[in-house]
Amino acid sequence: MKIKTLFIAPYPAMIPLIEECRGKEDDLDIKIEIGNLRDALPYVKNAETDGTEMIISRGGTAKLIEQETNIPVIDVQLSGYDMLRVLTLANDFPGKKAIVGFSNITLGAKTITDILEIGIEVFTVAKEEEVESLVFDLKSKGFELIMGDVVTVEAAAKFGLEGILIQSGREAIFDAFYKVESVYHSFRKKQMENELLKTLLKVNTENILVTDSQGEKVFEQWNTFSSPPIQISQLGALVHRRESPDSVVTMKGTNGEDLKIRVCHLKIGEDSFTQFLISELESEKQASSNLKIEAVPQLPMIIQESEAMKDCLASVSAGSSRNFWVLIGSAGTGKGLIARYIHYLRYQGNGLFASIHAEENVKMPVAFDEDTRTIFIDGAEEISLKERAELLKQCKQWTQEGKDVILSLYGETEDFHAIIFDDEVNRVYIPSLTERKEDIRPMTAYFIAGFHQQLGTSAIKIKEEAFELLEQYHWPGNAAELKTFLYDVVKAEKEYTIRKDSVAKQLERKQQRPAQFEEGLLSGTLDQIEKRIIEAVMEEENQNQTKVSKRLGINRSTLWRKLKQ
Repeated sequence: MKIKTLFIAPYPAMIPLIEECRGKEDDLDIKIEIGNLRDALPYVKNAETDGTEMIISRGGTAKLIEQETNIPVIDVQLSGYDMLRVLTLANDFPGKKAIVGFSNITLGAKTITDILEIGIEVFTVAKEEEVESLVFDLKSKGFELIMGDVVTVEAAAKFGLEGILIQSGREAIFDAFYKVESVYHSFRKKQMENELLKTLLKVNTENILVTDSQGEKVFEQWNTFSSPPIQISQLGALVHRRESPDSVVTMKGTNGEDLKIRVCHLKIGEDSFTQFLISELESEKQASSNLKIEAVPQLPMIIQESEAMKDCLASVSAGSSRNFWVLIGSAGTGKGLIARYIHYLRYQGNGLFASIHAEENVKMPVAFDEDTRTIFIDGAEEISLKERAELLKQCKQWTQEGKDVILSLYGETEDFHAIIFDDEVNRVYIPSLTERKEDIRPMTAYFIAGFHQQLGTSAIKIKEEAFELLEQYHWPGNAAELKTFLYDVVKAEKEYTIRKDSVAKQLERKQQRPAQFEEGLLSGTLDQIEKRIIEAVMEEENQNQTKVSKRLGINRSTLWRKLKQ
């Protein structure tokens, strides 16, 4: 009979590897769940009642589970292969890099970095409480990338640094399967803080949730919701984010509603708590439009090895005292990312960021939530002349109300000259990818690392000759096209290294277009040229409208309308 086993993965990218290894394991009946630290405990409670015989997890999550159950727990260890993978993954990142962790991570990491002469510094901590102060100190010394366990990556995110989680590979997971009969411990849960509960009941009458410093719920009260509108696991990262005593974020509720969450950090005696005041987001159009309202909790990562992008960001910084912006750049150059960069520079993570298509706002003007600070508008060139005039009038009204307005344009369209060249408007020109070729390598490393972290893809490195192919291609879709291209490459790649032939194969597919089409591409009216381009991209992407809209930098409703014309 197979051993009934619960595998609690502390991060989503571990799931594909567990699935793969489970298919080769005959002695275990494995159920898989995702939960880091205390988010894993609800699964443990269920395991004790459904006959689970063994539990597998990793690091701090495994140790925490041991304290909360009588079921034996196996800790997935980090192997030398795991360390080599993360060091290889980080090798192409620009800037100073460090590994931060306990000795079980850092001893092996130090040995490997010394032997291979890898320029990554290694720092050891004795207890979890030391991680945040160490990461903060590393930031002040110019470090840009921090690697380590979940708590290390969370600390890096808190201080606005890039973080890479050191993940367990197939070898470590198979080893855990072999040891599944070896560990047994028990412990009980902590008691709720009664003093905090009494204090909150006296002063709060709103929808409220309070967690302790570990993200464990200690109090909840729902006045306008019939049941909790959000899961506590969704709020875990906010517990450790302390850039300001009070901030606002947005999240999707359990029933799909848009929620506004005001986060406040409390101190009672020696203990720290986080209070969440939760309400539905006030917007007349949220449920039926392309309006998106979000928080921007940290400065967006923008690769800027090239002079062109450095100049672009310098112009952003120079204009940060004004509140009307025009971003000019072709599709796929990252105007939305720059808009969020501007929002963070202006408000340092406070206030909400709203993005909407111009056509949507023209149909029904939006009533923005009171905490919205920045409004980003794209698609202005796709509406009529009369609608453009109304849009610009609305934009000026928003700026007079104290909101930042960021208008996205593909070029210096004549109809917008009055606003583009207004002395009170910040003009920012976003370079194309051909103007910033020095950024292709670090951007490629960044995208590959992101896919590896989010999707558990195998590829962690790209060969030099493959890099050269990427630099030679003209990238008409700019950074957005590079990202979707690399997504296709890494999804198809089963090895750890992307080779030249893998990149060449994908490029060949992109470039398979009839010669006669190229010859007649620029003939006819602008609308006819545009339609031919859209039809060609539709053919390249096998009629997948989602991929086409991403490549062309337009939303799906606009693509659908243009196809029907």
